[in-house]
Amino acid sequence: MVAIIKSILDEQQVKTTLQQMASAPFVDGRMSAGPLGQDIKRNTQMSNNHAAYKPLVQTVMNQISANAEFNVAAIPKRILPPIFSIYDKDMHYGSHVDASLMGPYPGMRTDLSMTIFLSDPQSYKGGELVMETVFGEQQYKLKAGDAVVYPTHYVHHVNPVRSGRRAAVVTWIESMVRDPAKREILGELAEVTKWIAETHPESDQFKIAEKSRLNLLRMWADT
Repeated sequence: MVAIIKSILDEQQVKTTLQQMASAPFVDGRMSAGPLGQDIKRNTQMSNNHAAYKPLVQTVMNQISANAEFNVAAIPKRILPPIFSIYDKDMHYGSHVDASLMGPYPGMRTDLSMTIFLSDPQSYKGGELVMETVFGEQQYKLKAGDAVVYPTHYVHHVNPVRSGRRAAVVTWIESMVRDPAKREILGELAEVTKWIAETHPESDQFKIAEKSRLNLLRMWADT
């Protein structure tokens, strides 16, 4: 299940992040690609030694953690500190699957990947995030501040940037519900219960639907 989260960063937060990134040193993005990604990844990322890095990380993590829509879709247990990336002209990331474990040994299991778009989509050409699914390729190029959350097991790539600059934040999530099919069921039930709560809040159907969602979450969640 792919989830689009609108305005996970507001306009001012996007502006501040881009300003901080503009004055920071960047390093070769291949340093975070792993051995299999060395030949297919061409981008740069903000150095985590720069003074602005930790405050930016804290802002982004706070916004992610406080977002109700994200929490329903991801049911997060742990979230990795994000990477702030830049794709300039001709930069790209070929087809790949993100690592299943990230971080210091033994690592955090990666169930979900997340990209927060920072650049106005009209300011650059190309640079789409492309999921390679059984239904064909699905492309994402969202408004600045919007995010896409998707299962990490998807093969995906970033199309070459033909002009302009693509700035984005990427991170990974370990979910309390590791099975993507179960997360999808819980997400759909959450949508149903939200609609019933808004239209028939006193109904028995609302109580039954919400009871079912919570009991399934209780059965499946690993905290």
